[in-house]
Amino acid sequence: MARLLLVEDDPTLRLSLEVALRLRGHEMTSARLLADAQRITEEQSFDLILLDLGLPDGDGLELCHSLRRRGSIVPILMLTARGTLEARVEGLGAGADDYLAKPFELPELVARVEALLRRKAWHGPGERTKVGRLEIDFRARQTWQDGKPTHLTDMEYRVLEYLLDRRGDVVSREELLLRVWRLSPNNKTRTVDVFMSRLRKILQNEGGLKVLLSVRGEGYRLLLADESS
Repeated sequence: MARLLLVEDDPTLRLSLEVALRLRGHEMTSARLLADAQRITEEQSFDLILLDLGLPDGDGLELCHSLRRRGSIVPILMLTARGTLEARVEGLGAGADDYLAKPFELPELVARVEALLRRKAWHGPGERTKVGRLEIDFRARQTWQDGKPTHLTDMEYRVLEYLLDRRGDVVSREELLLRVWRLSPNNKTRTVDVFMSRLRKILQNEGGLKVLLSVRGEGYRLLLADESS
């Protein structure tokens, strides 16, 4: 059972989400106003926050910014009618972990909630994961390269988390566009290719041993520790 905070002003949607998530065994707390959500998050801790952006007394982005400034690493799933690419980029840039545009199907929302909770459980407090030359504490968003503190961007963390969740499988460019960048898999942008080339250089082991492979015609594969040593 996880403790979830739902911040949503639409009473019908709020009730349906509460019922669906309680049926999954989760403990639900709800708020319809930004001010109430701010107060609740100062008094209680949660395993995940579902956050609407268009609230009667303000923008849900304010809560996201506030939580990250306070050092909170609670996963945040944004729910909003703002479905443009710019809005998604803004939400993820504010510190959200996932973004779901309205209207959405309830099974997809439940699946994304469960995926975020699995990721949170996998990265326990202070747990470091070895990836090539890097040691990463995903929850604290801290990284060390060859034992020295270094910096990754938010998108670099997100891509590495996704590849690690897939545990050595080949992940297609289209899947990355859809699941990480939240873009159409038919998008012709070169963003993924350029990004993965840069990430490959960051991860590359001493001696030039590759950790992130390009599989021609299929996608990308992150080698497991025993394969890349």
